[in-house]
Amino acid sequence: MRSWVIVTETFRGLVMAQAKARKVEPRLLVVRHPVGGLSPDELSERIDTAFGKLKEEIGRG
Repeated sequence: MRSWVIVTETFRGLVMAQAKARKVEPRLLVVRHPVGGLSPDELSERIDTAFGKLKEEIGRG
C-alpha cells in the first residue's frame, strides 16, 4: 500500500528529520503554511493543491 503525508512547508524539515531517524523515505505532499485558521476559500486552495499533487504522484506510480 502506498501512502503520502500532507505537510506544510514549515514542517517539511521536521518530517524529513523524523523520517531519517526512523530510516524511512516518506512520500510528501507539501502545501503552503499555515493550514489552521484559514477561511473556507483559503483551505479549499490548500486541499486542491494537495489533491493535484496526489493525482500527479499516482499517475507516475
